[in-house]
Amino acid sequence: MLPPVPSITDARDATGTDPCALVSAEQLAAAGVGGAGTAVAAEEGPRCRWSGAGASLDVTLYTDGGGLATLAENSEPTTTRVRLAGYPALETFTGRGEFCQYDVGVSASQVVMAARDAASPDSCEVLQRVLPGVLENLPAPGEPGPGR
Repeated sequence: MLPPVPSITDARDATGTDPCALVSAEQLAAAGVGGAGTAVAAEEGPRCRWSGAGASLDVTLYTDGGGLATLAENSEPTTTRVRLAGYPALETFTGRGEFCQYDVGVSASQVVMAARDAASPDSCEVLQRVLPGVLENLPAPGEPGPGR
């Protein structure tokens, strides 16, 4: 059994935010994708997908569930707990690293989920470079945010 999810000291609020507005053109280029994102229906919440030459990036805002604790309870055995930009996160990836997903707890009940699927085996490294800026684009509770 995994230990409890650590508390979040710099909470962010993803409620009502457009995930397509969270990723800058520079961050998209770093992820190997570009252009306007496409809204995609997802069970977890609002999702935006970008595609490029042999790569895709999905950002999903999970704001109506039990947060990272619920995701941790239901995670795959290969999922590991990490910290990303100071936030508790779950990391899931394929053996060669062509697919990687981070579920980052930004408040007790909210998670930013980001996944990259690419032909090259560096998806986790790419997300580790891109996600801190995405998280910075989320407002603190009570502040106006992008795409609201």
